[in-house]
Amino acid sequence: MIGKILDMSVTDAFISFQDGTTMDVGVSHLPPGSKVGDTINIEPRPTRMTNDKLVDFF
Repeated sequence: MIGKILDMSVTDAFISFQDGTTMDVGVSHLPPGSKVGDTINIEPRPTRMTNDKLVDFF
């Protein structure tokens, strides 16, 4: 999906996509040399959180 980099920090970038959604993406998932204002093509993946392990601290 085509998106534009709105803002970046050392670890994250905020991308605005053509469909109007905005997503926080890790800088490691961006093309090398990307900077604020660049138009990039990335596929946003839904965040899947799994925690199937129960930890008993007591």
